[in-house]
Amino acid sequence: MWCSAELPSDHETVCSSCGATLIGETDSQVPGVTAIDAEAIIKAGRAPKPRQRSRLMSWISGDYETDEAPAPPGSLAPPPPAVRREMLRLELEAQVANLQAEAGAMAADEAVETGTSIAETDIGAALAAVNEAARTDSTKAEEPAAAPPVDDPAPAAEEAPPA
Repeated sequence: MWCSAELPSDHETVCSSCGATLIGETDSQVPGVTAIDAEAIIKAGRAPKPRQRSRLMSWISGDYETDEAPAPPGSLAPPPPAVRREMLRLELEAQVANLQAEAGAMAADEAVETGTSIAETDIGAALAAVNEAARTDSTKAEEPAAAPPVDDPAPAAEEAPPA
């Protein structure tokens, strides 16, 4: 706390009203603040290296160095055509499923608004037709291909009766 009293001169060492010390006899060199702390520098040089953190903790905190080997040649190459075809097929199936779900939701909304069943709405009827077409296509794909008819082997040549 201070008293905020006016000082008669700038050379006073003690406040005349409260007795607080105004100019103290302090060391002008404070290590680490106003001077280099040589002892701390020496200790830091001799200090053992900090224990390495676990990989999990380093990963969580983001303080990690990667010491991974480079990827083997060819591992970053695009997938073969058969894999890309399958990926596209799956992507298309997912898009169709999303669109069917959206159409089903629209049909349900329309049925609620009109007070009818989903099958009686235009969207519901179209959705049922699409679902039926998809079912027939999938059953056709699952059926094994019909084997070509096997021709009867040529009839064996008739043996001539012994003469």
